[in-house]
Amino acid sequence: MRIAVTGAGGFIGGWLMPELARAGHQVSGADVQEMPAIKWIRDPRTYDGGPYQLYEFNLLEPGAIARWLDMCKPDLVVHLAAQVGRIFGEYDVHRTVRLNAEATAVLAQACGDAGVRMAYASTSEIYGDHGTAGYDENAAWLMPRNLYGLTKRWGEEVCRMYAPDGLVIFRPSMPYGPGAPPGHGRRAMDTMLWQAYHRKPIMAHRGAERSWCWVGDTVRGIRLAIEQPDAGVFNIGRDDDPRSMLEIAQLACKLAGAPDTLIEEVDPPDKQIVVKRLRTDRLRALEWAPTVDLADGMAQVYHWVTGFDANGARR
Repeated sequence: MRIAVTGAGGFIGGWLMPELARAGHQVSGADVQEMPAIKWIRDPRTYDGGPYQLYEFNLLEPGAIARWLDMCKPDLVVHLAAQVGRIFGEYDVHRTVRLNAEATAVLAQACGDAGVRMAYASTSEIYGDHGTAGYDENAAWLMPRNLYGLTKRWGEEVCRMYAPDGLVIFRPSMPYGPGAPPGHGRRAMDTMLWQAYHRKPIMAHRGAERSWCWVGDTVRGIRLAIEQPDAGVFNIGRDDDPRSMLEIAQLACKLAGAPDTLIEEVDPPDKQIVVKRLRTDRLRALEWAPTVDLADGMAQVYHWVTGFDANGARR
């Protein structure tokens, strides 16, 4: 397939592009910028077995998406571009709504008008808080606990409205791996490893539980989902290795050779889902299975975060 990916410069996008290329797809990517012109920022080249192109443009610039689609002529658009995360989603509510809701509506409308299929990157946050119960793709939707989850839930509906034909919706949960900076508002695992390395205090949310999924396994799951001939919704992540945040903090200290006394358990903040237990039967029916154990994956992330100084700047 000819596949175009928005948010290609982000964490998941940076792993998904080569995954698609290695599988033989013709891949073009786009990252978000504020300038109106479409900028070709990377020449076509071979990346682990497949050619790709990368553009930058403003998704909300009138006509920009239509011009990009005309350049790439994709069979499918994977929409990853978004303001991600509970904390960053609240920092600038205007930007969060603009990128996650408005830009998704504009893209979905353009894809629908052009007859291009969409695959929309949603999030497990759309389910709301189900306590300790497990939930699959057909679970009742409760009110999301934060603006990020709410805008992504709205994004699902606007894709169904404007580009329903062949629509795939995938809901990633807890992907991790090298490629994103640590620090406040960033992924907890990365930040804990960075804090342990620099002997900074580590806060672990009391009672919080997650099943972490290696990002390489995550993007393989996304690829399998979008390659299906039928539309559908897929939870993308692990359901077989739940870990408390206290355990993640302890593993971070072990990897860094740091004392556990750095760790302080605190009550979870408002607007956070404390326990996430997704079911992934639909994904596993595609012969997907995780390949990287948490200890091995965390060791790779630890090596990555040691490249950031105590202020969070890349060395």
